[in-house]
Amino acid sequence: MAKNTLHLYYRPGACSLAPHILLEHIGADYTLTEAPRDDSYRAINPTGAVPAVDVGDGDILTQCDAILHFICATHDRSDLTGGDDVRQQAEVTKWCAFLTGDFHPAFFPVFVPKRYSTDQSADAQRHVKAAGLELVKNGLGLIDTHLSGRNTFVGNGLTVVDFYAVPMLRWAAHSLPDGLAPWPATDAFYQQLCDHPAVRSAMQAQGIAP
Repeated sequence: MAKNTLHLYYRPGACSLAPHILLEHIGADYTLTEAPRDDSYRAINPTGAVPAVDVGDGDILTQCDAILHFICATHDRSDLTGGDDVRQQAEVTKWCAFLTGDFHPAFFPVFVPKRYSTDQSADAQRHVKAAGLELVKNGLGLIDTHLSGRNTFVGNGLTVVDFYAVPMLRWAAHSLPDGLAPWPATDAFYQQLCDHPAVRSAMQAQGIAP
């Protein structure tokens, strides 16, 4: 497939940070638009969520995991999705699925607790947020066990999983009283990755800090 200039719709610090980092890492041609938070953006992505990528001629691709894999496939970077090793490919798929289906949703009650209770009182919202934070901590526990003694999620080199984890670990660092300190392997991984040139560049472009 020919490589077109990709156009990424993002919001600062959202999970769209992951494909932004990837595009920087591989040196792809791309442009950026900060997605508005009104109905005009639903013409691009009916869910209103980011990321979305125009892959050429108005062909829109959504869902972060799919976008990450599409970028790698169209830029000959299979090394970032497991290479030729079927077992490594499966590990990349497994961890992307964990981040998409388990860890990311744990933050929803933290960020938007009103969606998760018919009781809209301040006390009820505190309980919903607290429950969400417990889910986040559970996810961090699994991640920390896996990363103990490791520098990357899969194999010995960077994959899309590492970039995908960045925005969520950033959310955790900002949401929890002690940040990532109680999970030392995860904290070390995150600090190391935040020093990566692609991560620094993407965060700077989005006007955010680690």
